Amino acid sequence: MTRPTAFSGIAVLLLTALVGITNHCIADEVSLPMEAPAGGERLMQANSILPENIRSHVADSLRHDLRSDGLTSINLSGLKDVPTVSITVFDQPRNTWDASLSAKSDIAIQKGDRVLIGAWVRGESLSKEGEAIQGDGGVVEVVFEKQSEPYTKSVQYLVETPPNNEWKQVWIRCVSEEDYDAGQCGVGFQIGYSPQRIEVANLQVWRYPPETDLKTLPMSPRTYTGRELDAAWRREADQRIEELRMCDLELKILDASGMPLSGHAVSIAQTKHAFRFGTAANVEMIGRSDSDAERYREVLKELFNVATIENGLKWQYWDQKTSDEREQVLSAMDWCNEHGIAVRGHVLVWPAQKNSPDWITSLYDTPIALKKVIDTHIREMGFATRERVVEWDVLNETFDNREFEQYLGAECFIEFFKSADGVLPNAALYYNDYAGLVRAGVNTYHKDHFEMTIRRLIEEGAPIDGIGIQGHFGEILTPPHRLIRELDRWGQFDKKILITEFDVGVTDEQLMADFTRDFLSVCFSHPDVDGIITWGFWAGAHWRPGSAIYDTQWNLTPFGKAWTGLTQQKWMSNVDGILDEKGSVSSRVFKGDYQVIVGDQTWTVSATEDRSATLTMPMKENE
Repeated sequence: MTRPTAFSGIAVLLLTALVGITNHCIADEVSLPMEAPAGGERLMQANSILPENIRSHVADSLRHDLRSDGLTSINLSGLKDVPTVSITVFDQPRNTWDASLSAKSDIAIQKGDRVLIGAWVRGESLSKEGEAIQGDGGVVEVVFEKQSEPYTKSVQYLVETPPNNEWKQVWIRCVSEEDYDAGQCGVGFQIGYSPQRIEVANLQVWRYPPETDLKTLPMSPRTYTGRELDAAWRREADQRIEELRMCDLELKILDASGMPLSGHAVSIAQTKHAFRFGTAANVEMIGRSDSDAERYREVLKELFNVATIENGLKWQYWDQKTSDEREQVLSAMDWCNEHGIAVRGHVLVWPAQKNSPDWITSLYDTPIALKKVIDTHIREMGFATRERVVEWDVLNETFDNREFEQYLGAECFIEFFKSADGVLPNAALYYNDYAGLVRAGVNTYHKDHFEMTIRRLIEEGAPIDGIGIQGHFGEILTPPHRLIRELDRWGQFDKKILITEFDVGVTDEQLMADFTRDFLSVCFSHPDVDGIITWGFWAGAHWRPGSAIYDTQWNLTPFGKAWTGLTQQKWMSNVDGILDEKGSVSSRVFKGDYQVIVGDQTWTVSATEDRSATLTMPMKENE
């Protein structure tokens, strides 16, 4: 398809006022009004017919179709013969803004003014063949932004349209971040996520004075498909958890003479998960002696069985540290190991100057020297940590860190892994990136690059053992059914999958808790996932304090209640019983380590698969 130069007359089609409608409809369990509240002024005039009010942008490389001559009826609203505009993209965009519609303001707006955007949206995801994917809606990001560099955004709101090409009403409110003259700001619909068709009807944008209580303006709740407690995916996930993460444990307890010890009370308490629930660990907090640090260490031992050294092993940090400071990092790793917490190294090569020592650029003109220096660094870190770590992130975020590849050639990534394998023969080696699960679970160019990089590493002989998938979620969340599909995609490589950097940054605390619950449930239920690591746990030592498990006063946050409710309660087995006449007790339990207590005798038992174990009471001294 060719790209039109303008949309003649689309302004009046999109910006048609909603007139004479008084009923309400239900959207995401919240009643949304059909009309904007009184007291506002149209930021974009309904009677505007200037073509420049609506602009289209589609990257020249994308096969696409733009249509502005459609009429439709929206049954939920009672609207008939509504004019619409649609974009269909048949190829994978590189950026979200590579396919978009936008409309400029007709009047000036001041910083602090309230902005209200209303529209009806529907869509469908497309296969590579251009066919609608059954059960999938579309995804469009609605923004209110400056219409030129640096494209300052007052709001970014992801609309996930319902399946089966059904309409969804949205109201989006925000506060203008800056002063704008007429034409300097506007609303945009970015659809450059994946091949899809998006249709928009009855767009309206209003300005309200700054004294307007923002909460009086309607707002579509941020949510995600599958959040409901009776969603089908949830039952299926629970079934997989029971099959994958639990095992049968049968114990027989004998007295000191070898006879069954029947009728006695027995307690079987889980002390450690087999599945890896971990965190990024702060070196300073592990080493300090104040009360917060003491509490930090206690929680670290209580909640987690694996820890990633958050910053201390990154090249630019390590390069700036004194020998005493480096020793503090290594001592923190030793402390973790002493307390049964496995340690991950992060990261050997982050292949660009912005995440490496500043002086690295001086070697860009001498590739041989650059390669030697990187290899030396890998060996130095490997020798320093080889007895302390179970795995390393060898390579990190190559999508937007490409300088080393530019100067050393594409084969350098394989060489990094081989160098790491040579000095860390017992450590699992990972490639780590942030694309794999985010952006509502729709495909992106970054995800394609992630897959291409993994495939190339494997095909060209890199000793890669695992795929590290970050999970830093903002306001754009990924529905469970798409999380499962994403994990299936990465599972095709038959490598360990570790969620390496999980947190949720949303302002709605209930939404944060629900998504945390559902994200953990999906990952724990997936056969290819080896563990989940949250990127910090205490707000006093966290890059994103609002996403911590504990606040600064050591109170559980909504995120923390969801995390501990699953990892320390629902998915932990504690069995109290009475030994039968054979001295036996059996139960289906979550895989992990257990403490077994009969009377004053305690045993430690590991249950990572179905097993039977016989335990014998020790002979007492007077017997």
